[in-house]
Amino acid sequence: MLVLGEFRADRLLPPLLRAGAEAVVLGFAPRIAAFLASSLGAEVVCGELPITLSEQDVLRLLAHWRADVAVPNMGCPGQEQFLPLYARAAPRWRTADRRMPVHPEGFAELASDKVALHRIAQERGWPVPKGVVCGGAPAVRAAARELGLPVMVKEARSEFHAGRHYVRDDGQLDRVCAEVAFPVLVQEVLAGEEYGAEFLSDGPLTVAWPVASLGRLDGECAPGRRVRVAPAALPERVQAELAATVRDMTETFRPHGPWQLDFAVTGEGLLALIELNGRLSGVSNMSWAATGADPHVAHARSALAAPAGGLAGPPPPCRTALELPVPAGTPLPPAPESTGLMLFPGSPVNPAPWAGGVDRPVLTVPEGREAAALAWLRELPPGTLLNSPREAAGQLARGARGLREAGPLSLGREGS
Repeated sequence: MLVLGEFRADRLLPPLLRAGAEAVVLGFAPRIAAFLASSLGAEVVCGELPITLSEQDVLRLLAHWRADVAVPNMGCPGQEQFLPLYARAAPRWRTADRRMPVHPEGFAELASDKVALHRIAQERGWPVPKGVVCGGAPAVRAAARELGLPVMVKEARSEFHAGRHYVRDDGQLDRVCAEVAFPVLVQEVLAGEEYGAEFLSDGPLTVAWPVASLGRLDGECAPGRRVRVAPAALPERVQAELAATVRDMTETFRPHGPWQLDFAVTGEGLLALIELNGRLSGVSNMSWAATGADPHVAHARSALAAPAGGLAGPPPPCRTALELPVPAGTPLPPAPESTGLMLFPGSPVNPAPWAGGVDRPVLTVPEGREAAALAWLRELPPGTLLNSPREAAGQLARGARGLREAGPLSLGREGS
């Protein structure tokens, strides 16, 4: 099995190795092999994934490694835009004896091009913020006048933590116009709460992990620096509209593999899609912590299965998963009795904490242990959390409410 990308490889590989697969991981990090050997206790063959790829390059890589199964595994910086290449190469490479579970080209385009997503959303009636596609600076300035400052300016093809600009005034708008790669999407700025949900699709089936609250929308556009929690309950109308949108996405574009939606619930209680990603994300830590079912493990098992081999969804959430951004390397006291603390430090296969200077441990809180968790939060030394203990307490309460009230997305037959 050839794994294309090193993101969370220490979680993706164990099910493959236990099944007897000979796994090869291609990535950017020079220390992948040593890290995986130390973390997995097994020797894993590793190779270099080129920083730039063409469709023909992908085919040459697949031929060179003589893979029976190729597993796209985007997530590390610089690899997200490979998804459309994988989508185009896969049909040329697949045979009766070779499989490459990857999103088809139409879905890959939606997941990697914000302009394409906005246009298709408008055509299909998916709820998105008001926006204008712009091919140059004059159009951006006109769109900003039409929508009213502040606005979000998003480059069509950009990866996470890049290509998004919260523009507050005309001077900043001029600077952004001089820096961005066109085309761009200019959108109204939403006020409200941000959420995320992760999915895994295999043929006609799609399973969903619990919705996670990513905190209040802000001008930093960095939900990974906020206190986040899963599960989170949604207003009934929003839940129904979200489920209908996901059903239409899966029935129309047939995703195959892991994917994620970021969306907002506005102050008026309306649903608005923010972003579609053709991969798992940092939300997967909370998905795992809340349900006990790691989406990366489910992704591996799905890749191992023969076509139409079935897809098992996660169990219902059994605890609140509270993610607490702290400065990298910050020690935390032991978690209260009957709770747990899951640590996700930076590594050569997940360098984001190193680059961003932030660790994101997850406190797991079973029902009935919220008071102990709240006391633990309040006793943390000043400066431990990037955010206020009050914000953490509010998200803990949201997660406890979600544990009691949140139900699974009702996706129907095609996406059940």
